[in-house]
Amino acid sequence: MKTRMTIFASLLLAGFAFTSCDDDNDNYTPDEKIVNVLYEKYPNAQRIDWELQHDHYVADFYDNNIEKEAWFNTKGEWVMTESDILFKNLPEAIQTAFAESEYKDWRVDDVDMLERVEMETVYVIEVEKSKQEFDLFYAEDGTLVKAVEDVDNNNNYQPNTVSEVLKNFINKNYPQATIVDIEVEKGITEIDILHDNKAKELHFNSANEWLYTTWDVRERDVQEIANKVKAANPGFHIDDIDYKESADGNKVYIFELEQGDNEKYVTVDMDGNIVG
Repeated sequence: MKTRMTIFASLLLAGFAFTSCDDDNDNYTPDEKIVNVLYEKYPNAQRIDWELQHDHYVADFYDNNIEKEAWFNTKGEWVMTESDILFKNLPEAIQTAFAESEYKDWRVDDVDMLERVEMETVYVIEVEKSKQEFDLFYAEDGTLVKAVEDVDNNNNYQPNTVSEVLKNFINKNYPQATIVDIEVEKGITEIDILHDNKAKELHFNSANEWLYTTWDVRERDVQEIANKVKAANPGFHIDDIDYKESADGNKVYIFELEQGDNEKYVTVDMDGNIVG
């Protein structure tokens, strides 16, 4: 019985050791070519810790006292870096835009600079107020690209890249646009671009077919239509307006209306006729 128990204990310890090594990558170092790519891009990198995340090599390190996380694919190509920075080190245009935004009185919890291959640099300001948390994505020129509610306190950025077919579509239909963010969820690809001084969000299905594009519209730019919507919805005020153009040729404005704790959406066509 003692021998059988000793064998069982040994197997148990071996299993625990294997699991621990699998979960703890503190001593992991990738192939030399990956390490060399890191030093080529960040020659002053110090206190480097490597780990594997899915099919990417990820290096956590400090570069000139700034904490960074750099991602490299299996070909040894750099694809993304996330840097923790101070609010005061944000581009001045972003600081000014934030100070004039509806979030100016919210508490700033964290600030990240996100660099990805073939995309514009984007800055993410995490803000909190009461039980609400939002991630504000800003372009370097101070344009608020999007505000995303952080419902699970999880902002693990992913090194998604834009396929050639989608880049070609953007170049053809939105000339001179710059790509600032991409997210893939439930088979839908959302790409944020800057085009004609506007932040626009494009949606594609799993076959890379364009579905629709939306962007924010100021009330004063569609004042006549906005007046019709307010007249048809007494007691409500306009919180937000989106313009939406779809692959079927349909073009509408989507009004978000609020009255106290009540909110509703009203869709109107280009002539201000309510269609939904």
